[in-house]
Amino acid sequence: MPQRIDPSTDRAAAAVLLGCAPNQVGYCARCQGLTRRYGPAAQVVCAACRAAETAPPAPSADGSSI
Repeated sequence: MPQRIDPSTDRAAAAVLLGCAPNQVGYCARCQGLTRRYGPAAQVVCAACRAAETAPPAPSADGSSI
């Protein structure tokens, strides 16, 4: 599962992780983590938030799914 990039991360380091230029890095609209927000292939929501919304629900404490 993709990990959230903390907003205190240096933009240049985040750009390397995201595979883009530092001036294309911006904040995720949901979690405020860093994402490729501007330019080609821009995403308003980071990969971690997109993965969380498509993940199946976790089983409850008694072992049944919700």
